[in-house]
Amino acid sequence: MLAEKIKNIQALLRTQHIDTLFIGNMDHQTHDDLLYYLLQTHLELGIMTIPQKGIPTLYAIPFEQEELQRMYTDIRVLPLQERISTLIKKLPKKRIGYRPSSLPSMYKKSGMIALKDEESIMAKKLPKERQLLKKAAQITDIIFADVVKQWASFQTEQDVATYIILKTIEYGAEPSFSPIVASGTRAANPHHTPEAKKLVRGFCVIDMGVRYRGYCSDMTRTIYIGAPTKKESEVYNHLRKVQQKAIASCTIQTTISDIATQCRTDLVEKLNAYFVHSLGHGLGTQVHEWPRISTNVQARLEEHMYITIEPGIYIPGKLGIRIEDDVLITKKGPLVYTTTSKELILV
Repeated sequence: MLAEKIKNIQALLRTQHIDTLFIGNMDHQTHDDLLYYLLQTHLELGIMTIPQKGIPTLYAIPFEQEELQRMYTDIRVLPLQERISTLIKKLPKKRIGYRPSSLPSMYKKSGMIALKDEESIMAKKLPKERQLLKKAAQITDIIFADVVKQWASFQTEQDVATYIILKTIEYGAEPSFSPIVASGTRAANPHHTPEAKKLVRGFCVIDMGVRYRGYCSDMTRTIYIGAPTKKESEVYNHLRKVQQKAIASCTIQTTISDIATQCRTDLVEKLNAYFVHSLGHGLGTQVHEWPRISTNVQARLEEHMYITIEPGIYIPGKLGIRIEDDVLITKKGPLVYTTTSKELILV
């Protein structure tokens, strides 16, 4: 898979007339998502040079060199024994590319060229990537089912979040982000931090995801603690139908803004006022990737993009509801990898 990723990046370099791309984790504050995309390893310090043609070189901490070379046979691994600024000076005096998001300004030299459109390469998943993303989604479905089965044993939001984290590790993965568990009126905060307080009657938003062999899932389900009123059930079912319709519209060459705009129209004006975030985002080696699924994004969906669709309603002081799925764009239409039922579960 690494060889294919490198090939795609090198093709991009040729279109932008870049001879060598310089990327990496330069210090503890700078972590390059493109480097992680290529290696699926969190390197504390690592610099990679990717030529337009030929074999890339990874400069790593000396005591990690041997192990990294065994792991990555498609690249050359050398010890990083010089200052990063010196390494840049030693690059061939040609067109050197860099990523503005990850190269500290102190290292940028006159004449360097900012790489563009690498997000579009990362957005279209390779066959092996799709397999890993599907596995991550399957693990997430299993853990959520475990949560529902064990619900009677939980007293607080933190109890639920801790259980999710421990089960994630048990299934051979790691959390792709800290789980969100928000019950009762606290669910009106989309990014609520689970509290050591008793679970509250009402809707309970559970937003969770795993990272399996470098690839992320991100799923939200809303359950109900107690028994919902007729009005609460109607609001939930309306959002569920809107989300399902939005997923159905995720087809190749559909403009993203059209999907997001139609979703807000379907919510109806009264509820749309309480939909306070974008409809979704790309998903892959990072839990939030390009493209953002929003009313102001004019990009079109392409085959093998992998995105989330997650409309929500958040009424301050009353309730919060969100339903989120991970969706692969295919020639036959959208393929949902997160298969947990969206019927309202009562606990």
